[in-house]
Amino acid sequence: MAIINCPECGHQVSDMAPTCPGCGVEIAGKVVKCPDCGEIYFRNQMLCPTCHRPTTSTPTQRPVPVRHTEPITPVVKPKPEHEPEPEKKSYTKLIVSLVVALALCGVVAFYYNDMNRQKEETDFALAAQSTDPLVIEEYLNKYKDMNPEHRDSLQARLAVIQEMDKEWTDVVVSGSRDQLEHYAKTHPDSPHKAEALDKLDSMDYAHVMKDKTMDAFAQYVKQHPNGRFVNDANAAIDAIKMTQLQPEETKMVKALFKKFFQSVNSRNEGGMLATVADQLTNFLGQSSAGKADVATFLKKIYKSDITNMNWHIIDDYKIEKKAGTKGAADYVVQFTAEQNISRTDATQPTYNRYQISATVSSDGKISGLNMKRLSQN
Repeated sequence: MAIINCPECGHQVSDMAPTCPGCGVEIAGKVVKCPDCGEIYFRNQMLCPTCHRPTTSTPTQRPVPVRHTEPITPVVKPKPEHEPEPEKKSYTKLIVSLVVALALCGVVAFYYNDMNRQKEETDFALAAQSTDPLVIEEYLNKYKDMNPEHRDSLQARLAVIQEMDKEWTDVVVSGSRDQLEHYAKTHPDSPHKAEALDKLDSMDYAHVMKDKTMDAFAQYVKQHPNGRFVNDANAAIDAIKMTQLQPEETKMVKALFKKFFQSVNSRNEGGMLATVADQLTNFLGQSSAGKADVATFLKKIYKSDITNMNWHIIDDYKIEKKAGTKGAADYVVQFTAEQNISRTDATQPTYNRYQISATVSSDGKISGLNMKRLSQN
């Protein structure tokens, strides 16, 4: 008796056991061990499955040297009465292979379906956020047999967008600013909102360009802080500021000359010099004058017979604003001033009327001044 491996399932079993406890195949008298390679196989097989030695042949032996001269009678095995029965087919391995193949197919199908489901979820999320009807229609055409809740949701959304498209067409045809503004306010999620705002932007700026006033440009910038023409509007405002006199600028110019003549009246040299630039283009006909020349004027104007002087500005200012250097503005000023004088010499005139022509620099200093006498007595 010996322990062998079952030729059917490989389970260890005694060669005298009636059947294999692993697969139930018959063992005792049904198996044989190949004398050449030692393979255990069923006796009814014609050849050894490993070395293909005939089952009924004797083991291959090396030649043995003859030690006697007597003839050796060959042993002749009797021919079996019956041919060996055909090998019984084994279906165990086939069944196991089939089960494994089906399992692999199931795993592949599961991951394929899961991948499709995840792709559908991603495409649904994109379509649900989109306002483009083509994106929604693409989803509906691609996933006809998938999540019905997703399809119903997107079909409802598509209907709303299509209705908005019809309303948008009516607004565009009307050309009404009020309807454009109403559409933009009532359809914040519409894909046409940006186009509506852009049309409003263009309409408002076209209206501004008819007036071209500072107030009109400022109103546009206020209504459309991110408009397409906001830079042009701000540039126009700056250009207007460079040429259009503002109330505060008029006030500044008048206060400057009031201080100048009040300083002359009080013979306040320091106050008068504080109103003029360090270098004047001209002063009473003298070009490239400095503050020393202005101080000299104050001394000369008070002659020995003058006991009092009063300059009075007539409020007939004409102020013109001109663009200066480095983005600043200069002012050309013209007005009338009266001079009343108290004298000890009664033969001398006590009243003069002058036309004042002057320039004011961007830093608020008198940069030029000339006087033309209009009358005296």
